[in-house]
Amino acid sequence: MREAWKHSWLALAIGAVIAAACFYATGGLDLASATTTEMEITVGSGLLVAAAIAQEGAQSARIWGAGAAIALLCVAAFTALSVDWSVQPSYSWTEASLAFSYAAAFAGAIALVRIASGRWRSVISGILLATVVISAYAVGTKVFPAGGPSFARLNTPFDYWNVVGLMAALGVPPALWVGSRRDGHGAQVAVAGPAICLLLFTVILAYSRGALLALIVGLVFWFLVTPLRLRSASVLLIGAAGAAVVAAWTLAQPALTTDNASLAARNPAGHELGWLLLAVMALCAGGCIALRFALLRNPPSQRARHRAGATLLVCVALVPVVVVAGLAASSRGLFGSISHDVSTLTNTNVSVSNSANRLTALGSQRALYWSDAIKAFNTSPWIGTGADGFQTTFLRYDKAPNTTVAQAHSYVFQTLADLGLIGLAISLVFAAAWVLAARVTVGPFRRRAGAADSDTAERIGLLTMITCVVVFAVHSTVDWTWFVPGVTLIALLCGGWVAGRGPHGAVLALAHPHVAVLRDHRRGVLAATAVVLALAVAWSQWQPLRSQDSSNDAYTALVNGGGASGQAALADYKLAEADARSAISENPLDYTPLVWLADAEADLHHPKQGYATIVRAVQLQPSNPQTWYELAYFNAYQLGDPKSGLSVLSRSLFLYPEYSYAQKLYLSLVGAVEAAPTHAAVKPAAHHASGSH
Repeated sequence: MREAWKHSWLALAIGAVIAAACFYATGGLDLASATTTEMEITVGSGLLVAAAIAQEGAQSARIWGAGAAIALLCVAAFTALSVDWSVQPSYSWTEASLAFSYAAAFAGAIALVRIASGRWRSVISGILLATVVISAYAVGTKVFPAGGPSFARLNTPFDYWNVVGLMAALGVPPALWVGSRRDGHGAQVAVAGPAICLLLFTVILAYSRGALLALIVGLVFWFLVTPLRLRSASVLLIGAAGAAVVAAWTLAQPALTTDNASLAARNPAGHELGWLLLAVMALCAGGCIALRFALLRNPPSQRARHRAGATLLVCVALVPVVVVAGLAASSRGLFGSISHDVSTLTNTNVSVSNSANRLTALGSQRALYWSDAIKAFNTSPWIGTGADGFQTTFLRYDKAPNTTVAQAHSYVFQTLADLGLIGLAISLVFAAAWVLAARVTVGPFRRRAGAADSDTAERIGLLTMITCVVVFAVHSTVDWTWFVPGVTLIALLCGGWVAGRGPHGAVLALAHPHVAVLRDHRRGVLAATAVVLALAVAWSQWQPLRSQDSSNDAYTALVNGGGASGQAALADYKLAEADARSAISENPLDYTPLVWLADAEADLHHPKQGYATIVRAVQLQPSNPQTWYELAYFNAYQLGDPKSGLSVLSRSLFLYPEYSYAQKLYLSLVGAVEAAPTHAAVKPAAHHASGSH
């Protein structure tokens, strides 16, 4: 038992950390949970780096993967620099915080491999554990449905179905490794089939085409680079067959595939799904055990293995041939079908339903997002409009009222829009540096006659981690995967471990390290510096959240003051003024507390001071339609000058033509000017909502 715990505690810890990030940070859009997660990643990674520095031999060995780590740090640094020219500097600050936490996580993974270089199995097992737990939880919402509105697509715990599909896809390579490894225990091999069944079923029920594409590319990569093609293909077929059976039954149940189906219909269908899934997973486990015993009793010859591997590769190579033949046999012909498909993919007016039919559809709204990202890129091709500026520049080209799109749904297009060619070039340098580091790591592990079994096993494990990175990278090109901490942690852990591992034997000296801080004060200083830097970055990451809390307090005090009178109202307005000033000092890049401060100053009978404050908000973010809207609102209702408000409002509508709040305010002010051009407009009872589009 003690020996088993010795080898499993790291896997459990890794699985717990990843799962916790998924459940707490969800899709990464909530500032409070995202900030807390980023701070924990930063501080935890700093402690890992400090621990690696403090180990005996850490300074004498070369730091493998340092080039890739520095390149990723440069990505974070350029993201932070974009605050200077960003259309939304406050958003750029939060994106820089995320980027620095990712750079810290990558460095932490490099440090972890130096602390526990022989625990690569624990890394893969921990990733598999996390992906299975998240997938089981997502499917569990179907098996045990709750009341209220429901989606047919799986979307928990991320509140975004495509990330649910990606999380499951990231677990398939580790499951293949578990099921095909030669040194695995029979019980471990039996887990692979049910795990693959559950993971593939989750991908299908998420209706995520991006996750399917990323998984297919990852599987092709796996079968090309690993020598365990026959074993892994057999395990994959067992799990895939089980997933196909459960998916076929599920997709035929309207209660499980219709949005907002009644709870009375979802309950019995969900319970039936649960029993069916358990039965099929049990059969998959039995199939894997039977396969294991069959291979042990009658192991295929080397010739048979080569034939099976060649046959598998031929089958994979025939897939595009079959696709081309099918297109050629269609009514449009080969070139007509290609032209039609390309037109569908690039059509910015395509709308795809959220039903299972989307799995076979080509079009999507990504063409619109990518087109708008290119338009934003064209306004500043070299440095972009600032990190996370897309959700502001998008409004200039958006044709749907009150539409808010947080990301361009592609790392490439998002980076072009936000950071321009320079930002994309730095990202490509990081990618190239990592590829070179990975090539150094796995190159010497190529299987040759007479190679040690342990060497071959570790190389396959490293290739499994690389496959996870490939799956993540492919998905990042077609979605906003990078901004979700839970799934990104998996890629950073795998990428950092592979880059930091170095050639075989490079860090074996650290397999049994000893703390040497007491004997080497320089090492202690470096370790302490790493911790201090991590804490400093975490403090910076915390400031936007502190500012948001103070800003919310200021807004609450303003609302309370509007409903009070006399000294009570005066006290509320003074409290709002103090809270707004605190928010500004904590985050001077956010315009929202300036709006509340201006309102508080005006309510305290200092309209000129309030006007100067609201002008500061416009000067801070002149390309943001919201700041011009706030200035127009202030002029009309705090200064009693609707005509001036109309003049200012035109700028907001120019930046966001479909802004419904601005349109309503425009009609209201036009009526006020026509009815009584020399009188102040009447302030609406409902306070305007700063920051909402």
